[in-house]
Amino acid sequence: MRGNDSYMNILLQNKRTLQFVESRAGWTAKAEQARVFGTGLEAIFFCLNHDMANMQILGRFTDERMNFTVPVTDLRNEGRRPGVC
Repeated sequence: MRGNDSYMNILLQNKRTLQFVESRAGWTAKAEQARVFGTGLEAIFFCLNHDMANMQILGRFTDERMNFTVPVTDLRNEGRRPGVC
């Protein structure tokens, strides 16, 4: 059924290691074990509040062809620490 193709999970992924933030505090290589965020904004704030560098949001759909990534950038520190969260 195509209706489920539009369901999306929002995950946080390290751009260098490709590991995901895990539900139980830590990292996992398996998207199925990753923490699922309610919104992209929640994921961004999680990243900023935990001072996480080199992160991206992964919008993950049932149909993997629809998946996308968005880099998370902390513009507050743009002049001091390039490439940080």
